[in-house]
Amino acid sequence: MSVLSVFVPVLAASPAAVLVQATEPPAATPVQAPSTKTDKATDETPVIVVTARKSSVTNKIDRRVYDVAARPDAAFSSANDVLARIPSVTVDPRGRIALRGNSQVKVLVDGVEARPGVLNNLQASDIDHIEVMTNPSAQFSSDGSGGIINLVLKKKRKDGLNGIWSVRGDDDGRYSANANVSYKTGRWTANASVGVNRELTVTRTDGRQHWQTTSGLETTTGAGRSTTSPRSSYESASIAYDLSPKDRLQLSGNHYRPRALSKDAGTVLITDLSGVLDDHAESTVNPDRGEGGEITAHYTHTGAIKDEHFDLDITYGSSQSQESSTHRLSHTVPSQADQAYTYLNNGRDSSLTIKGDYERPFGTSRLTAGFQAEQNGSDARSRSENIAAIVPGEADIDTAFSYSRQNLAGYVTWQTPLGRWVVMPGLRIEADTWDAGAVKRNDLRFLPSLNMNRDLSDTTKLVASYSHRTQRPDVFQLNPRRIYWSRLYAYEGNPNLVSQDTDSYEIGYEFADKGFSSNGSLYYRVNKNPQTDTRRVTADQVVIQTVVNADQSRAAGLELTAKGKLMKKLDYSLNLNLFDSEVAGMVGGETLRRQNVTYSGNAIIDYKPRPKDWIQLTLSGEGRGVALQGYKTGYYRLDMTYRHKLTAKWTASVRAFDLLNTSKQTDIFVTPEGDSRTVSRKERPAIMIGIARSFGNTGQ
Repeated sequence: MSVLSVFVPVLAASPAAVLVQATEPPAATPVQAPSTKTDKATDETPVIVVTARKSSVTNKIDRRVYDVAARPDAAFSSANDVLARIPSVTVDPRGRIALRGNSQVKVLVDGVEARPGVLNNLQASDIDHIEVMTNPSAQFSSDGSGGIINLVLKKKRKDGLNGIWSVRGDDDGRYSANANVSYKTGRWTANASVGVNRELTVTRTDGRQHWQTTSGLETTTGAGRSTTSPRSSYESASIAYDLSPKDRLQLSGNHYRPRALSKDAGTVLITDLSGVLDDHAESTVNPDRGEGGEITAHYTHTGAIKDEHFDLDITYGSSQSQESSTHRLSHTVPSQADQAYTYLNNGRDSSLTIKGDYERPFGTSRLTAGFQAEQNGSDARSRSENIAAIVPGEADIDTAFSYSRQNLAGYVTWQTPLGRWVVMPGLRIEADTWDAGAVKRNDLRFLPSLNMNRDLSDTTKLVASYSHRTQRPDVFQLNPRRIYWSRLYAYEGNPNLVSQDTDSYEIGYEFADKGFSSNGSLYYRVNKNPQTDTRRVTADQVVIQTVVNADQSRAAGLELTAKGKLMKKLDYSLNLNLFDSEVAGMVGGETLRRQNVTYSGNAIIDYKPRPKDWIQLTLSGEGRGVALQGYKTGYYRLDMTYRHKLTAKWTASVRAFDLLNTSKQTDIFVTPEGDSRTVSRKERPAIMIGIARSFGNTGQ
């Protein structure tokens, strides 16, 4: 939280100092400086401290801005931890981020798409604020039809040497250790971070399938236990030089090394009217490893006119991964020797992004314009060994898949008063080309947007927006290789996917007063050619999951948000999103339409019983999600954080994840051949204890 303190001398007759809080700094009013005389009367003159506190939530014409820089749990939190506490955002038990229940959300870091290795290692202490755009303007790339979340990192650092380190862990082997240090002197600012972490997830899975075959109805039941232990380490550094009071050049880079070991063990029983057809146990060992990094050059220029600035970013990133999976089957029925098969995949990815943005006021109007050029490439080699031994007729693969994408874009927005309204029309033009093996596509899209607001009073505002966006398939969805995740379950991509087009409409009401704010929004979103998961069953009873373009999907809903105080030491934040969703399309010659009314949201309680203690409870969840061939049940979870400030520099914490052990979800698919139901649940909550120490002028 930024604090502006103005010391004003008052008459000796003043009974006490007065503390005044405001959401904006006071106007620049000339203030008589205190006398430098050393007489007794002057020395004993009391002062008024006028403190202006930065608002935790700011509503702009095209986004909501959440200040997280001063959060007391920043030393112990990752980026995903912070996102889970932001209104409109949910993070499900599998770590998937959704905005208003829509998982087609794009996460940016400083306006550039966040690679998974960067986002997974980003610490909350590096984030200044988070911008949430449920209906983005033309300024932003069209990917992310469900909205955009932009994590803006800290740029300003305090003079001298400052930093913080923290460690946390539990008795299940989870741990993390992170350190951040910055040094500022004159025109130079340097910053560096390092960290390691290890997570552990133990999941139980129970499934049942009914399939109609030529010999009659078959029933498959299965039970399994999965242990996943991802580990990673990272290093990042940046150095900035102020060329002049209006020009800054910064060079930053990061390097990360993800590792993971997954072990699965389960049993499968297949029966029909005649009895047991198959009874076997299957175990899988899946070690993954990778390495990657990014380097960014950033130049910013502040113009002669107030609020005029130009930003230029050049980012290059690359990564490589090695994945293997060894499966072993032990049969009881039919009686036969144990079998084993192996799947291997090696991949390399790279990206280059050049992005420029210019913003300039013209009286009461504002122009924003910019460009973006992006080049992405991916090469993957997939190989299997001994697949035919367990899937009759299936041949081993040894394939290579190359993917490349080029995107050129330019945009302009114009914000200006129009009567009692402030309007911001915008237009983005994108030329996009991608090659996915033998398939090549070219897109030229004109993507308009319109954002509007109108002040109804000093505390209330009416807002409205429209945007047209396009969601292109990613490389994993396009790769046609078939991956056997188990003897009876596989995944393959679809190189024939086309882009999804989205038209989104919103109208809302905002209220903000001292100590309380609220928002209400009605929205409608319709998608053409939506990308949706489907399943089919082979003659060997193997379930093949893939992704296809449905005909259309839509969502219409109401979102309500409130933030305020229940009492002096108790703050709250509530978010509830109620919406009706529908998807329609054709799969395997069958015309399908599914519709469902559901919800998503979170509730957060912050309690500060004493200045040195802070307790936060977070309840988050979402309802049943609709799919073209079935649905996914909802979930809810309760997390808690307790922080105690031991001294001015030392802080201890306890974090409890999923206190009620309710992170359970069921996936249900229905096809003409039959249906399947899979229940996944985590075995027990996690409780981690941590400690952090700051040094220099760094506060917590």
